[in-house]
Amino acid sequence: MDKIEFIDQTIRHGQQSLWGYQMTTDHILPIAEIMDRVGYKEVATVGANGCVVQMRNLKEDPWERSRLLSNLLQRTPLRGSFQLFGLADFDMTTPRDIIGLWIKRSVANGIKSFWVCDYQTDMEKFAYFANIAKNEGARVVVSLCAYTNSPYHTMEYYARKTQLIAGVKEYVDAIEIGDPCGVLLPEKARELVTAVSSNCNGIPLEFHSNCNTGLAPFTYLEAIKAGIRTVHTAVAPLANGSSLPSIENILKNAHQLGFTADIDEEALAKVSTHFRDISEKEGFPIGVPAEFDLLCFEHSIPGGMISNFIRQLREVKMDHMLPKVLEEVAQVRKDLGYPVMATPYSQIVGVQALENVVSGERYKNILDATIKYVLELICPRLLYHT
Repeated sequence: MDKIEFIDQTIRHGQQSLWGYQMTTDHILPIAEIMDRVGYKEVATVGANGCVVQMRNLKEDPWERSRLLSNLLQRTPLRGSFQLFGLADFDMTTPRDIIGLWIKRSVANGIKSFWVCDYQTDMEKFAYFANIAKNEGARVVVSLCAYTNSPYHTMEYYARKTQLIAGVKEYVDAIEIGDPCGVLLPEKARELVTAVSSNCNGIPLEFHSNCNTGLAPFTYLEAIKAGIRTVHTAVAPLANGSSLPSIENILKNAHQLGFTADIDEEALAKVSTHFRDISEKEGFPIGVPAEFDLLCFEHSIPGGMISNFIRQLREVKMDHMLPKVLEEVAQVRKDLGYPVMATPYSQIVGVQALENVVSGERYKNILDATIKYVLELICPRLLYHT
């Protein structure tokens, strides 16, 4: 197989990473029919946390956005998401019936695929919710997320996680190898893809990496050479920086490697131009390639969080403290046993680090969420290296 397929993350991870969830429905609808012509395998849209921001900050109805987009995207399925332990509360205590209702109403409002990102420890609970999604007619993609650097996160660790997913293969349409922190080195990408593909029992694989360290475009090519055929990208104005690689770059380099793709490049150029015009009109940042930053490998703040973290610090006039906070994040992450740096764990680590810096004394003030994490009251059995 020499054909590459693309999951579009422009209106999901792209805008989350660069625009801080400020993209409105009116920003998307005028270009939606053109997006449908590009040839994406799926178009990802925001999950529960993004919907909270959409309602609170943009005063919009998330269900209406899904309905309108699904009507305009006749050929391209919309991908939503859900978490096994919670929807929008970081305590992860949402009742099962509420999560089940979320899945059903998501499908009723146009979602045809789900990204599930709960790190593979409670496969009974995963099977329960995946069964609901499958019964509603939706695809289920499990994220092997998030790749991280630590003494515990070895290739054997990821192989074991993959085996857990393969054990419930009947509920899984694909496995996404996720690197939201952008810390997966190209040579490690080859090892990781090999470890996952050797243990996935034939489940198709996808690849997702953010550009925090500037390595992701190279890492994608190594993943493709190792066997990945579905990759996550965004159009150029909402790519790079702390976002994902651009589809334009990956498409060009994949062609150079001898791969093909059913992408309408004329339609793609129109989509890219549209979002570039929106960024200029609204004053939103356009993604540019990130310079290599060794500290990223220590703090591992994911691309979807760093832009919001910086914005929130700026709002309280504390952005000058960012370098100290990032160094403290690296220490807190180590102190807490190297949790996976993805929601809600990255937020717990990040806010505890900020509290340590502001108070001037490490752990003088300990967050309730930090205490709950240490006591395993937040997602029991999710201390990942156990």
